[in-house]
Amino acid sequence: MLLPMLTDERFHIRTISALRIIKGRKIGPNDNYVHRFVIPAVNFRTTEYVDLTDWQACNPTPPPVLRQISSHELLKMIQDDVPMDGRHFIKFPSHTQAVEQIMKLVTEVSRKRVGPQNTGMYLSELH
Repeated sequence: MLLPMLTDERFHIRTISALRIIKGRKIGPNDNYVHRFVIPAVNFRTTEYVDLTDWQACNPTPPPVLRQISSHELLKMIQDDVPMDGRHFIKFPSHTQAVEQIMKLVTEVSRKRVGPQNTGMYLSELH
């Protein structure tokens, strides 16, 4: 989530992402280690992708593809409004077309069938 935020066209979103990456670098170990991935809770009531994660409840892990960019360079790039494109790191899509189709389907189902029990039954009928 931090990489798409870092490439967002809105300046304040890029700034927040850079600060979260720097925070993650400060609290995490500096040596090579295997990170234990914990799936954060998802806020489905949001209208912005940046608010899907409760950032206060989780410790962000800095993206490994940004390892070669120092925290100082990262902040300077944000302050100077340098676009984050393929020159600085590999660009990954935040989601695919299949994800967009599934999200559309889930939204339609949720509107038609209110309640988690009904929604689950309707989705199982589609398979």
